[in-house]
Amino acid sequence: MTVTGPEASLIQPRGKIELGNPVLMQMNSGSGDHSPIIQAKLGDILELRWEIMAMDEELDFFVKDCFAESGGNGASQDEKLQLIEAGCPTPAVSQKLIPGPIEVQSSAVKVAHLQAFRFDSSSTVRITCHLEICKGDCQPATCDHLNGDVKKSWGRKKREDNSITQFETKRYKVPRFAQATTSLVIIDPLQQVNEPASMLSRSSPIDLLQEHPLTEVIAERTGLMCMKKLTIGVVFGLLFVVTVIQLLVVAQYVFQKLFQSNKVGTEANYPY
Repeated sequence: MTVTGPEASLIQPRGKIELGNPVLMQMNSGSGDHSPIIQAKLGDILELRWEIMAMDEELDFFVKDCFAESGGNGASQDEKLQLIEAGCPTPAVSQKLIPGPIEVQSSAVKVAHLQAFRFDSSSTVRITCHLEICKGDCQPATCDHLNGDVKKSWGRKKREDNSITQFETKRYKVPRFAQATTSLVIIDPLQQVNEPASMLSRSSPIDLLQEHPLTEVIAERTGLMCMKKLTIGVVFGLLFVVTVIQLLVVAQYVFQKLFQSNKVGTEANYPY
């Protein structure tokens, strides 16, 4: 049975779509196809990407501020770094970590380039950004401390009434304020080389999944067999038992032969 109907792109839901968190943030590779990543090496150039999920040209967004903090359980308040303030990279990060402004990639996407860094207490870095939605185009902020140049950063809001907490369009209902969070595991190659074996317990699950088990590596060598200690003990025990039994059988056979030989000699010396 075949059922025909309108194309999926032409189907419109009844009522308005409510988006509780209308902006998606993710970390991408800074080169190549800019694909999403969850792990990077210290010093890699990355792309921090924001995308508004409401497919409506009436809505825009700006990145108000962003903070980076350690993702470990024992993270302290001291391990918190502000990356973006009022739409511009802060002076603390504008020289190296985020040397450029927030850029418009398309009508729904904004990006910023970031150099991978980490905190001492954890290899995981968590970034949280606070965003504000604009109805209409957002105006750029002027950043005057980016390598000595004055540049526009697309993170400044268009002036709105502070009493507004929600925007409505023909298709969407979105809150005026939103928050987005993403996490990334940063690997320090030098620390991995110098790190003793006792520190392997701190390795992240992602690192451990990428490592091959020791038994698999050994088994790949031609002519070698990998066995557990218990298995080796059982094998040698069985071999020992079999050897003892064989010795007993041989000893019994030799003893019987000697006994029969002595008996025949005695009968020959003392005939009836």
